[in-house]
Amino acid sequence: MVKRKSLDENESECGKGIPFPIQTFLWRQTSAFLRPKLGKQYEASCVSFERVLVENKLHGLSPALSEAIQSISRWELVQTALPHVLHCTSILLSNRNKLGHQDKLGVAETKLLHTLHWMLLDAAQECNHESSLGHGWSAGSSSSAFLQPVGNQGSSSGAPGSCSSVSEDEHTRTKLFHKSMETVELFVFLFAPLIHRIKESDLTFRLASGLVIWQPMWEHRQPDIPAFTALIKPVRNIVTAKRNSPVNNQCSPCGSANPGPMVACTLCHLF
Repeated sequence: MVKRKSLDENESECGKGIPFPIQTFLWRQTSAFLRPKLGKQYEASCVSFERVLVENKLHGLSPALSEAIQSISRWELVQTALPHVLHCTSILLSNRNKLGHQDKLGVAETKLLHTLHWMLLDAAQECNHESSLGHGWSAGSSSSAFLQPVGNQGSSSGAPGSCSSVSEDEHTRTKLFHKSMETVELFVFLFAPLIHRIKESDLTFRLASGLVIWQPMWEHRQPDIPAFTALIKPVRNIVTAKRNSPVNNQCSPCGSANPGPMVACTLCHLF
């Protein structure tokens, strides 16, 4: 008989959780975008997102927040903050005309878009590089396997590398993005209706790297970046039996079986 995973084992795979000061910090930054009318408060949030996430600067933060950020890996912080940045960016783009930035993005919009581009394109490799060097906040504290350096897995310290640096980078990116299905779905849901709010003339200088994201979307194609093409680790649903419950039997969904492994490229039909 097949041994099923217990709920405790399933929860242990989800990591140790995000400290409350970090959650409070992210929601405070996001709240500036959720008001009926966007004031100047959102500009400070854009600066904070870029300083903490991209520039990795903790100076000026409260001691409790700094300690909380240092207690987890940098990649965990990026994964936690990405949905917040996605929502904030989509709100700014949807209000671009009201903010008077039809022809040119403002400073705050540029900072937030730069943060989003970095999180989707460069954050995985940069965080993995820091963890492999033992730098960052807590490179070895995370329980997630994809935070470990790929080159040191299953090999001795003196064994020569058999792959080129390019292939190693691609392998690393694939492992880092293997849990990002929900984030990809959120990105498509928020930005598919707003793709024409971003113009090619906006993607200059520090935003030029984002062309690999938005150009395919303008053409209704899937961006060819690891965040959208990496393999997705399937989530196993734990089904518990309930006897003598006719209400549950009538309301039970038809497709309760586990669909099996999925890949992010299955989202091609959404573009």
